[in-house]
Amino acid sequence: MPKKSQKKSPIGSKHEERVMVVSRSDIFAGGIWHGLRGDNVQKYINTINSKHRFMARGEVESDARWQQIIPYLIFEHNGKIFLMRRKGDHTDKRLSNKYSIGIGGHINRRDMNGQGLLGWAKREFAEEIDFSGNYKANFLGIINDDSNDVGLVHVGLVIHLVGDSDKIQVKDEHKSGELVSMAQLGRSYKNMETWSQIIYDYFRQMKQDKKSKVKIKKLKITEGAGILADWQIAELIEKGTIKIDPLTSDWREKIDQVSMDFHLGTNIKLFRAGAYRFIDTRRGLPEDAMEEINLSEGDPFILEPGAFAIASTSEVLKLPADVLGRLEGKSSLARLGILVHSTAARFDPGWNGAPVLELGNLGPKPAILYCGMAICAFTFEKLSAPVKMKYEGSRSDRYSGSRKAVASKIHKA
Repeated sequence: MPKKSQKKSPIGSKHEERVMVVSRSDIFAGGIWHGLRGDNVQKYINTINSKHRFMARGEVESDARWQQIIPYLIFEHNGKIFLMRRKGDHTDKRLSNKYSIGIGGHINRRDMNGQGLLGWAKREFAEEIDFSGNYKANFLGIINDDSNDVGLVHVGLVIHLVGDSDKIQVKDEHKSGELVSMAQLGRSYKNMETWSQIIYDYFRQMKQDKKSKVKIKKLKITEGAGILADWQIAELIEKGTIKIDPLTSDWREKIDQVSMDFHLGTNIKLFRAGAYRFIDTRRGLPEDAMEEINLSEGDPFILEPGAFAIASTSEVLKLPADVLGRLEGKSSLARLGILVHSTAARFDPGWNGAPVLELGNLGPKPAILYCGMAICAFTFEKLSAPVKMKYEGSRSDRYSGSRKAVASKIHKA
């Protein structure tokens, strides 16, 4: 009697399947990283295209010298994400009963067929999913996670699909799936595979940014980020992005290579000599610890040796959410022993008020200063993205909105 042919088990065939891999040393030639990466994507795609080979899956499943390349597709419809759950009898026991928002699998030689990245992904989607409708595909980046045995031997090519229909279900008998809201997705977070957790965190952050109406472009640096040059300062002042009041007719002449002069204002507060033996930083400064002096344009002010005063500038400054200012002392004054704003020289994005500066005389002789003289210089720095929390109205706001020198509010810190 002839022997009946024996069918290969699914596990056995999976181990023999030849899948696309790239050596770890090639894919991470520039250094190993964790998470979803959207920069230098073309470099990784080029490496995969030129360095890949096909090896038996059983050989590479536990060999971290090789990274298996996985198209990983996230499907969304009307704000809901397609969430799947692998059943307990899944062929890879490491993923049994885990939730996943990634649709995809290994790339075989037959999947290539002259197609690029999106071609591979669409083929994988069609093999795994029954979907009645159309979708748009957007490439998000490369994902890596070395925190577990599965992630250690795989690299994902993450693609976001936005569909126009909710008619979607999985073909694989080892999985189940449904469209769920972000809130429902969050409740499954602890039982998700780690790639899905990383992408869920990404989407949640994206939605928070959209909700707060902060238009931050992910993985892209704002053009012109860094310290502003003279012409950039002039351009932002002219546009009203940086607001300075009053702005005299000769304001452009006050701009140097990377800074703009500000001037000593009319209001000065001077410590009274010998009024108190000490200052209690928990209780703050007594109201009569400082003498207030009001000047007019051109009036002199004598700063005695060892004296300390705070003064406002004659200009009021208002900064946008993506620019910070730095107050710098004038070198010519410093060479006379006059220190201007020795600390706390940063004015955060969203600042609005007359900048207050500290004045100290370290020299041996009294120094005469004049109301309206150039006392400091402001440099401005463009951030890579707008802040969510402007200084004005924030928890650290104790001095914005002032138009004259305000004494320390350390007791309110």
